[in-house]
Amino acid sequence: MTEATTEDLLRELRETVERQERELRLHQSELEQTNAGLLALHAEVELQRQRSAFLDEVSRSVSASLRGREVVEALVGLIERESLADCAGVWLATSESRTLKRLPRPESAPDADVKRVATGHQPHVEPKRLLLPLTVGPHLLGVLELNRDSDFTDDEVSFLTEVAARSAVGLRNAGEYERERELAERLQHAMLPTLSAPDDLELCARYRPAATGVNIGGDWFDAFTRADGTMVLTVGDVTGHGLDAAVVMGKLQNALRAYTAEGHGPAEALRLAHHLLRGLDSTLFATAVVADLELATGRMRWASAGHLPMLTCGKDGVRSLERPNAPMLGVPFTFHITEYEETIAPGSDLLLYTDGLVERRAEVLDDGLERLTGAFAEVTGLPTDEAGDRILAEMLGQDEHDDDVCLLLCRWSARPDARSSHGARHLPAHR
Repeated sequence: MTEATTEDLLRELRETVERQERELRLHQSELEQTNAGLLALHAEVELQRQRSAFLDEVSRSVSASLRGREVVEALVGLIERESLADCAGVWLATSESRTLKRLPRPESAPDADVKRVATGHQPHVEPKRLLLPLTVGPHLLGVLELNRDSDFTDDEVSFLTEVAARSAVGLRNAGEYERERELAERLQHAMLPTLSAPDDLELCARYRPAATGVNIGGDWFDAFTRADGTMVLTVGDVTGHGLDAAVVMGKLQNALRAYTAEGHGPAEALRLAHHLLRGLDSTLFATAVVADLELATGRMRWASAGHLPMLTCGKDGVRSLERPNAPMLGVPFTFHITEYEETIAPGSDLLLYTDGLVERRAEVLDDGLERLTGAFAEVTGLPTDEAGDRILAEMLGQDEHDDDVCLLLCRWSARPDARSSHGARHLPAHR
């Protein structure tokens, strides 16, 4: 092989190597670009996943409560936790005055930008401040205000707009719940009587609706002076909640007042109420206790249909008037109702109540009754209104109660003209 031929072969070999190196570098560059694209795509997918998860969390959090303030506090907490804003707040539109108030800082007053967003329902974007309307359809519920040291990007504005949309649904639900609950409470209170008592008798009545739900309850109380001077006291509780329970409650309350006003004793009045309830087109039952107190003598007669025992508190402390009582009103059979008699000493307190005061899911009934006995003993001598409020505070505390609560406290202060022997005795049984 000649020298020229060898050089040509070497040159061709070098060119081949150089070409392959160029192709390799090109492939490496393309691979790096592909990897960078995949990493960017992965980062974008992860960002969208995180944002989707956050939006789901926002939806769950704002739906976990039906109180407007709690919804706002949950939303603000999530936004600040994720560092979407250094400071967040919500301006809520108040239906009463058509104004805005800010939570969680209610003392703040809206500035011109907030009012502009509330009026036009359009976002207001500044480099470090973002105002987003909280709307459901055409209805403005408030304005979400976000502030931070760094600028808001267009992408973040779009995302936070979706956060505001999710939050508005929770606020709408909370607002509707609160309005319905307020209406139910007003209706419930309108159905309860206004009490009046003679000079020698003090009365305190309290009603507290369940802390959750918007249904009207079936608890009631009543107290009035019969034509013969006898004081009649009743407390009762219809099973269930809602309009049906409220209707039955109203009928039983009025019926018992009518029966006792005619002069029927507690047992007979309950017997008549039982037959009335059985004749109604209803599947509901009721418990009730009826007592009448002769103010001249301190003689009290009472009867109970499935209700918790009354409590008395006098010089000897708290006593439970626990006696065998009849089944609930409305059960599909006829039963005997036993009437009892007791002589009440001057200055004694009498407490009637419904089961919502003492029953708790995590507590046996006896423990609740024991707590009530202690709370009742602690308020001896206090004015009846203060005593009733203290009993409620002690029994309910800060926990949310899931049943209605009714309480009727009676204090007889007159000195009777004549006294019969203390203790309970049976009166003839009533069918």
